[in-house]
Amino acid sequence: MFVAEVIETKKAFKPGQKDEEGNPLPLGSILIRIGGHQSNLGQVRNVYARPLFFTGRRIPLIGEQVSVIAAPVNDWSTSEIKGTGYLYFQPINGTDDLTLHQFPKLWARDRPGTSAGGGQTKADRNEPGYTFPKMPKKTDNLQPFEGDDIFEGRFGQSIRFGSTVVGDISIYDKKPTWKGTSNTDPIMVLRVKKPEGGTTSAQSSTSFFNANSKYTIEDLQKDESSIYLTTTQILQKFKPGFDKNLDVKTSSTWSAGSQIVLDADRVVINGKQNKSFLIGKEQVVVTGKKVLLQSDKYKVDLDELIDFLKKWLDQHVDLTSGKAQYSTASGPTAVATNMAQMIQIKTVDFQKFKLP
Repeated sequence: MFVAEVIETKKAFKPGQKDEEGNPLPLGSILIRIGGHQSNLGQVRNVYARPLFFTGRRIPLIGEQVSVIAAPVNDWSTSEIKGTGYLYFQPINGTDDLTLHQFPKLWARDRPGTSAGGGQTKADRNEPGYTFPKMPKKTDNLQPFEGDDIFEGRFGQSIRFGSTVVGDISIYDKKPTWKGTSNTDPIMVLRVKKPEGGTTSAQSSTSFFNANSKYTIEDLQKDESSIYLTTTQILQKFKPGFDKNLDVKTSSTWSAGSQIVLDADRVVINGKQNKSFLIGKEQVVVTGKKVLLQSDKYKVDLDELIDFLKKWLDQHVDLTSGKAQYSTASGPTAVATNMAQMIQIKTVDFQKFKLP
């Protein structure tokens, strides 16, 4: 295994690519520069490398460093061509920068480098790629806790396989935003957070690591989108968008069991071809500033429906109490025998629909 610099990635993003000799390239193939200080690899030269794994595939940026191994790339038991090729891992953490790991000064170049087919590469101009910005917004690293497995993207995405953290949490810079009673009770958090820091650029780095690196933590009040899968945890940072319902008011302190919390500016659940189910063994709560129900035939605003029923009920009470009367040949109608029941419906039963 050795470390090599990425100098070209253009051929990684389309199928059917070929090297400069016309040989087909596997998907995700990048051009790397090997040799130099790697004395056992011979003279400096540029070669193509393919992803080592199918899972967790990440195309590195130009100028980043990747770990590389040489391994069989043909079926040795059947192929007439018995050869090895180069396969790369994800970029190594050389600058402690989650967003961009360029090492532009690793090899001092007194003249433009050349690609496998000749010509200057973007690596020689310290450009990270074709669509990736040269100085992107900085993404902070997620605070790890003992035992965690964490997957992080360059742009503020993360998946944490974590747990309830109990004990001396003073060793951590950021504290968990969830709380539980039993140490190691599992929790899984998927979140997307737009970077808030300044720009990041390896070209401007004068040290071996980024001195501005810091930890961040998931926060339901600040993250753009989140999914929490809990076992026993209380999500203290959860703030419902509409909290008039009494059950909703207690959401941030609910700890009666496991829960899944989806939090974003907008949440869509779509049954593309068949059905969508909302099932609650005890209760299903649908709450919002406006609640709409719609079918092929009707579109119903819940407030408008209840207001309509209230007006209808008022008219029935007027008729049964004699406030409003039917005109008949014998004169106006008298008070209805069910007047008391109608007044009960209006003054007591109907009040159940109103907010407490």
